[in-house]
Order: sequence, then structure tokens, then C-alpha cells
Amino acid sequence: MARRATVIKTTRAESKNVLLLDAGNGLWSSQSPAAETQGAVVIEGMNLLRYDAMGLGDLDLKLGASVLAQRIAEAKFPVLSANISVADSGKLLAKPTALLTVGGRRVGIIGLTGTAMIAPSEMGENLAALRVDEVLAKYVGELSKQTDIIIVLSTRGYDEDVRLSSAVAGIDLIVGGRSRMAMDQSWKNETTGTLIVEAGYLGEWLGRRSLSFDKDGVVTAFKDELIYLTDEFADDPELKAFMDNNKPAP
Repeated sequence: MARRATVIKTTRAESKNVLLLDAGNGLWSSQSPAAETQGAVVIEGMNLLRYDAMGLGDLDLKLGASVLAQRIAEAKFPVLSANISVADSGKLLAKPTALLTVGGRRVGIIGLTGTAMIAPSEMGENLAALRVDEVLAKYVGELSKQTDIIIVLSTRGYDEDVRLSSAVAGIDLIVGGRSRMAMDQSWKNETTGTLIVEAGYLGEWLGRRSLSFDKDGVVTAFKDELIYLTDEFADDPELKAFMDNNKPAP
């Protein structure tokens, strides 16, 4: 995370209009210190990095509704899922969408949580999955009236993201997770124009995508970079201190 912070701070210094996004599966972990804190230390670190939004992933659902509600409340950025509800109430577990303004552009962000790779018994207490095609079409329709750009944060997996890019038109970018693919180039749906990107997992890479839009919000050009977080990037002092302070006791 400390090397990632170095790249993020450099990117923000070089570019005025930056969105820092995460597709999901960042809260649940079997490793320290995230496991002991049930993802609280992850949220604290992401707050320090000033994330703009993240999606809830299928693994995150293992924490259960009550713990996830705590993590969402602690986040200084929107944590999104449009297709997971609390069964007893029928209400969504998290906000489905977020509206942001970047560089004078209105950006709508939708969270889609994967469910195919997790057993119902692992989803945590009292959670249910909604039909994703219907949910996505609903929120893309709503956001298209309010925004210039629509981004989906998805842990549905690459193949499912490709299918959804054809099933629901109007999405500019899908930031995908779950398939753990380190994509150095975006995939583009030539019919709908939707771009799909992933940046691997375990913090070994950081994906940086530069998009250009015309006055109607249509992507006219894009540049992809997959940044390997090697030793050439020094640890950010602030984030390194945070990580050192959160190391588990021996």
C-alpha cells in the first residue's frame, strides 16, 4: 500500500482530474491485520489514500451485513453495491450508485457484487442477491439522465463483465475484479463502446487509465498503463508509518 500511495500521489500531482476506484474484495481477508479488524484497517488506509469509491465484492459478503454496515459508515468515500439486499427488510445493503463531479464532468458510478464464486452459506447472515441485468439496466437508465459518464465497479468476473457490456448499453467503463487479470490494455466492446479494465490483485500492480471525452461524454481516446509496484517506487512515509503501526503483535 505504501508504494501504491507513492504512485497515487504522483498521479494527482501530474493530473488535475483523477478518480481513485476499487472494484471490491478489499475488506475481507484471511491475513493480518485485515482479518483481526474485519476490514477496518483497510478502510482506514483507503481513507488516507482518499479513494473516491469502491464496490463490495463477493468475498466481502463473508463479513455479514452488520459488520459491512460498520465498514461502510467508517469510509469517507461511497461503498457501493446495487445488487445485494438485506433479506429481512428488502433494502439494499449499500448505496447502489454515487454521483461525482470531476473536471466539470458529472460521473455516475454503480457497484455490482459478484455472487457466482461464493456459496450462499458464505454470503453472511441475512443477505440476498438481486437479478443483476435488471438492476444494472435500471441504474444505467437513471444515471444517464443525470451524468455525462457512467462507470461500473464490478466483481462479477471478466467474462460476465463482457456479457454485461453488450446486455446493457450506456456504460463507458467497467472496472473489473474477481478474475485477477493484470490487463495492460483495455478491452473495448465495439458495438456499445464500453471499455473493460482490470489491474490484477494483491497490490502488485496499479492500473492507470487516461480517458478523453467529447462534449457529449463519449470516450474519444484512452491510454492504458499497468504499473508494477517494484522497488523503484519508494514507500510513501505516511502510509508506511500507518502500516507499521498496524502490524500484528509477534
